[in-house]
Amino acid sequence: MESVFAELSLVIVVTVAVSIIMRAIKQPLILGYILAGLLVGPSGLDLIHSTELFESFSEIGIALLLFIIGLGMHIGEFRKLGKVVFLAALNSLLLITFLGFTTSTLLGFGRTESLVIGLALFFSSTIIIVKLLSDKKEQNRLHGQIAIGVILIEDLIATMALLFIVAGKDGGFDPNQLLVLGAKSILLLLLLAFCSRMVIPKVARYMAANQELLFLAAIAWGFGVATLFEKAGFSIEIGALFAGVALATSPFVQEISARLRPLRDFFIVIFFIALGEQLDVANISDAVIPALLLSAIVIIGKPTIITATAGLLGYTKRVSFKAGVNLSQISEFSIILVVL
Repeated sequence: MESVFAELSLVIVVTVAVSIIMRAIKQPLILGYILAGLLVGPSGLDLIHSTELFESFSEIGIALLLFIIGLGMHIGEFRKLGKVVFLAALNSLLLITFLGFTTSTLLGFGRTESLVIGLALFFSSTIIIVKLLSDKKEQNRLHGQIAIGVILIEDLIATMALLFIVAGKDGGFDPNQLLVLGAKSILLLLLLAFCSRMVIPKVARYMAANQELLFLAAIAWGFGVATLFEKAGFSIEIGALFAGVALATSPFVQEISARLRPLRDFFIVIFFIALGEQLDVANISDAVIPALLLSAIVIIGKPTIITATAGLLGYTKRVSFKAGVNLSQISEFSIILVVL
């Protein structure tokens, strides 16, 4: 049995080789990471056996990515975008779910299956969107902020959808669960607001005297808040993002971001490799036609809805279109939703 170090080394070597090919043919490196994962997974060379370790690395990558994005955000800027973000998310939820439901019904799926498929098409991938925006340094552009605002609302809807799905399996949904979740979110946000104004500025000044201590303290804060949100019933992504937002007004935010980026880049590569490793292409031929039709809804329908909504609210065609295009994929949560 190979050691974990040898296993990880082989996976990275394969990933580098695939990434070089992707770079040569001018394709996104993210695609190379996913293809490398498919190649080293059970469908290919079957090199990954320490699946729990790779999943843990993936979660670290997710938390670091969203934490760093949060460091570049300011609450005041998102208040200005509240209307377009809310309406874009709402229109997308209603229209994409309806189109997915109708298409799935015509393809012969049952009513419940069609509803789940339609809802799954609505959710966009937080990780892919944020990674692309970060790579292109567009997370603070207007279209980037709109896209991130929409996926924040999608993540909240995803949390509620998960509650309904799990409760349905157990025999019914208790409205008190939703009220409890709402109360938890308010308490967590109030706690973060208090820490951001009263605690973090004093602690950060003390920690900044030593760069290594500042680095460790930032990781402890980001991971701690992400874990707190997860224990409260939310996603790691939301927790890590808000942890970053709470630190965004700190004068040391640039130093923290610069030190965390190399760590983020490594772990996020592992995330995409693990994502590709989980793909099963054994029975893909039976799913080609439905996949093409449903993909068209996501790739064409969703950007059109987002672009039209932003355009009607007075945003330029360029900003509206780029915000819509960034949301034209489905989330890892969609797979979880379907499985449950």
